[in-house]
Amino acid sequence: MSQAKVDRYKEEKKNRKKIQKKKKAKQVVEVLVCAAILGALVGFPLGRHAYQKNYDKRQANKTISASVYDYWGQQYWAANYAGTVFPTASNSDATPVDASGTDTE
Repeated sequence: MSQAKVDRYKEEKKNRKKIQKKKKAKQVVEVLVCAAILGALVGFPLGRHAYQKNYDKRQANKTISASVYDYWGQQYWAANYAGTVFPTASNSDATPVDASGTDTE
């Protein structure tokens, strides 16, 4: 072997661990970059498709028509407040029988 080859071999042997560490780090970075690119190429179209597929459902549930809101309001009022604000004759304390009993003229 020539002297240049011997010197190069000794230099390689001396820095072998450092060279292998750099090589492994480079491989890890390459794998991560390739995985990110592959994930973007596959994931973006799939995510976009799922978003578009669900878009109509979200728009339908986003707003309600006035008739649906009115119906809900009537049902809610009837269930929670009926007879408390404007009492009906059956819920009232002053019935015609009571009113005639108090008038003694």
